Amino acid sequence: EEEEEEEEEEEEEEEEDEEEYVEVDSSGKDKEKKKGKKGKKVDKRVTPTGKLKRLSDEKILKLWRKKCPELQDLWDLDADVTTWEGLSFEDGGEPGKRRLTHIELDDCGISGDLPEEIAGFDHLEVLALDGNDITGIPAAIGALASMEQCYLSNNSLESVPPELGDCVSLETLWLNGNQLTSIPKELGNLVALETLDLSDNLLETLPAELANLDLLEQLDIYNNNFKKLPKALAPDGSMEEEGCNIVREEP
Repeated sequence: EEEEEEEEEEEEEEEEDEEEYVEVDSSGKDKEKKKGKKGKKVDKRVTPTGKLKRLSDEKILKLWRKKCPELQDLWDLDADVTTWEGLSFEDGGEPGKRRLTHIELDDCGISGDLPEEIAGFDHLEVLALDGNDITGIPAAIGALASMEQCYLSNNSLESVPPELGDCVSLETLWLNGNQLTSIPKELGNLVALETLDLSDNLLETLPAELANLDLLEQLDIYNNNFKKLPKALAPDGSMEEEGCNIVREEP
């Protein structure tokens, strides 16, 4: 009987320990909301994104290169990372600790999904990857809070993650020339957005939340498969009345 009681106590202790942790997805959000033991705060910081933030931008670039054959051909591993094609860094800083501000790799043949490593570039202002063969964007892109311009046109994207709506500094977003059948309503959270290009996709409608983009000046939506649109985005709707230029026909 004493042995059985000891086994039960050990099982209870293990269950209590498990309650101090939660499962998280790649963006660090809870899969299931659970309360920690005795009201303790749940530690959500141990995530892939959190680990990347402890690496230098130059090391993250080397990780990305290792996963991408096209970048292996483009970037010489023996060369100084700050001399690699298509990259710009902040002036100054210690060698090995310089902060990446621009990625401009249009028409470089980059294929497949972008890796979660990009989440570590927390000083990145411009991400330009037009004209590649990119098929997926990680949810971790939402960590790029400093990104002001994002160019992903003429790729092979069938969707973009809702977390893109967390990039609240974005002023320009190009998603044209892909295979998008829908866009997440969370793009309506991009309060600084001025230009949004969704032309040349397979969209059948748009989320009403885009009407929340008070600073939006240009919205390109031509060459899609629209079956219905929110009233605010329809011809002579409130968005046009408030000064947004909605381009419905190819120039």
